[in-house]
Amino acid sequence: MVLVMQADASFWDSLVFDGIDDVDVEGVTAVFGTVEVVARGRMTGAGCPDCGNFSDRVHDRYQLRVKDLPLGGQSFVIRLVVRRFICVSADCRRRTFAEPFSRLTTPYARFTTRLNHALEKVGLALAGRAGARLTAQLGFGAGRMTLLRRVMLLPDPQLGTPRVLRVDDFAIRRGQTYYTVLTCVEAHRVVDVLPTREAGPLSEWLVRHPGVEVICRDRAGAYAEGARRGAPTALQVADRFHLRQGLGRAVETCVAAHRDCLRGSLPSLRSTRPNLEGPRDTSDPVGRRADRKKAAHALVHELLAQGRSRRAIARHLGWGLNTVLRYANAAHWQDTFRENRPRPSRLDPYKPYLESRFAAGCTSVTRLHRELLAENAPVTYQMVRAHIATLRSVAPEAPPPPPTVRQVTGWLTRHPTSSFGGVDSGGAGHMRRFRGRRLCRILARRRVAVDV
Repeated sequence: MVLVMQADASFWDSLVFDGIDDVDVEGVTAVFGTVEVVARGRMTGAGCPDCGNFSDRVHDRYQLRVKDLPLGGQSFVIRLVVRRFICVSADCRRRTFAEPFSRLTTPYARFTTRLNHALEKVGLALAGRAGARLTAQLGFGAGRMTLLRRVMLLPDPQLGTPRVLRVDDFAIRRGQTYYTVLTCVEAHRVVDVLPTREAGPLSEWLVRHPGVEVICRDRAGAYAEGARRGAPTALQVADRFHLRQGLGRAVETCVAAHRDCLRGSLPSLRSTRPNLEGPRDTSDPVGRRADRKKAAHALVHELLAQGRSRRAIARHLGWGLNTVLRYANAAHWQDTFRENRPRPSRLDPYKPYLESRFAAGCTSVTRLHRELLAENAPVTYQMVRAHIATLRSVAPEAPPPPPTVRQVTGWLTRHPTSSFGGVDSGGAGHMRRFRGRRLCRILARRRVAVDV
């Protein structure tokens, strides 16, 4: 569907070209949800971009399609009729040049300046794919590479010489080429990146950027030498991260020297024979079966209280005499539940032998069955297999491995309020009295800087 609207110059100038006084609107059309405005330049001529001479001699015309921000929820496109002028200077190397629209768009661009600013903001906030999905929802869809190119074309923010400078090393891949990153502590912004971790580049950078008062660094000798040569009056300090890192390395070295003490702190092993009898349940039975037994017990005792005999109650209720006797002889309805005790088995005399062999490491059912048959034991393979399966289900867990050096280092240097998993109360008390945790507590409470 094509809808041709009347071009009211004053209306469109105020709505679309507000503040741009060198464009005239010629026509407006709406094509399948896209509003197109045809406009042309208002000036009679333009200056050559090379020599600067003014020219009004038109060489030819062409249309430039420029995409703009959505208008009323619809895509908005501006078709500019661009004139090409002939340069009147005989000494100029440029023969023709296009009419400039510097306030609306840039040369070779397909987006208006306003849309470019919007794409830059979306690219900075969401980058590629996420930004492309958002622009499609907002009505001015752009590809992920378009957004990334807009971000890469933005100039780097210029920061002055920081008063407090952090010097640290980093690598894109650990163990590969390391660089030196310089960061402004107050602004939390990266200032520069040096190609090596040597003292020379750092001292040269400090000489070129005087005014650094405090240098926050680690304990590397190259950084100390570079800071001393480049900024001799600056105060060199260590921040919380490097203090905690240095403490962790010292504690890890100490713990590694006493590695044997970690192995000697294991608890004694429990008995290898499992406890096959589980804890006795002392709670009242629940469920429909318990409700039926409770009601039957109350009914039998109610009939006994009326003076009826046990045989009469059995005939009246249609129950067996033994059932009535069981309810009548039970003082409480809970006593009517029979304990499901295991029945005696032909394997019972040989269970201690099987359990001792299982604890010794022999878990083959075939081998154990053959050993019992050699002793003329009246047992079957299925009986031995069922008992070994029971032993496997309740076998004691293997003793826990001793703590590693890094685990103990973490227990000694982590946040003071953290717990010590897997350490008994005595060991936890010794760790809390460790002097290094006083430093961790100070670092956690406030920001500190220590001279190095």
